[in-house]
Amino acid sequence: MILKARAIDAGRVSFLLENSADGDAEFVAATIPPTDVQRSTGTFRNPDLLVDLTPALVSALLDASESEGGMVMLLIVHTASRRAAAVGAFPDTASARTWWHQPYNRLARDPDVLFLTVPVEAAV
Repeated sequence: MILKARAIDAGRVSFLLENSADGDAEFVAATIPPTDVQRSTGTFRNPDLLVDLTPALVSALLDASESEGGMVMLLIVHTASRRAAAVGAFPDTASARTWWHQPYNRLARDPDVLFLTVPVEAAV
């Protein structure tokens, strides 16, 4: 499965999951600035910006491949509650992983949290 992101405007991003079992799947999420993720508590400043995903979409995201180059968004998915956050953007995957992999990040230690780096395509 290939996961891509496309900025819709300054506050929203569209995620496209290609070749999922039921065909392509797309969803839109509000963009959350990295500063609004409270990694030490595992919470978000504005939880209303999280998006609800279907069980099928969460399952498909578990098989999604990650990108290594260019600007990326983070997709943080709590697989049990099926709530997701679009965080970023980051200039590259290395920056996103450095931001995520901090010893105080409770989200990174939660076995129900899926962390994906998603390449951002230029808006058409």
